[in-house]
Amino acid sequence: MAGYQDLSEYERDVIVGAREMGHSISEVAMKFGFSRMIISRVYREYRECGKTSNLRHRCGRKKIMKERDQRRPTRIIKRDRRATLPQIASDFNAGPSTSVSVRTIQRNIIDMGFRSRSPTRVPLLTARHKSLPLGWICQHRHWTADDWKQVVWSDESHFQLNRADGRVRVWRKPHESMDPTCQQETVQAGGGSMMV
Repeated sequence: MAGYQDLSEYERDVIVGAREMGHSISEVAMKFGFSRMIISRVYREYRECGKTSNLRHRCGRKKIMKERDQRRPTRIIKRDRRATLPQIASDFNAGPSTSVSVRTIQRNIIDMGFRSRSPTRVPLLTARHKSLPLGWICQHRHWTADDWKQVVWSDESHFQLNRADGRVRVWRKPHESMDPTCQQETVQAGGGSMMV
């Protein structure tokens, strides 16, 4: 006859299931061959804790990175969004914490919600670029529909002369796509083009 500590998860679940179906302790003992004391202890543990074993939370290896260690990769990523996993791991291991592998770093930053994504492409705007449209808007804000009818609207085409090479990745969370550190500035049509 198995002792209380020797019971498998399945046997514990069978005992609890039988008791939940209304069978008495004596009936369960006769049917499955467990002692009345074991059945009583397993069912009492289930009623008090809502689980059939207090060992389940102890299975598996303990996490290497503690909760305070998990904040460091976030700071490293926000300091340099384009850092590669080996660079992040190297920067992390340079600190006082336990040395961890690149795979551990990757698993933890993914658990924190970061994903490697291409940076959001936005126009390269200088302070002058930003001020010019604002000035133009102020000059034309009082125009009527008749004024705008006097404007000739034309189309334009561009011919690309060269294209930026290489792929760039940044670490970001889903809601950080418009964060300036997660963007790659571009000029119209990728730069090096002729507009006609």
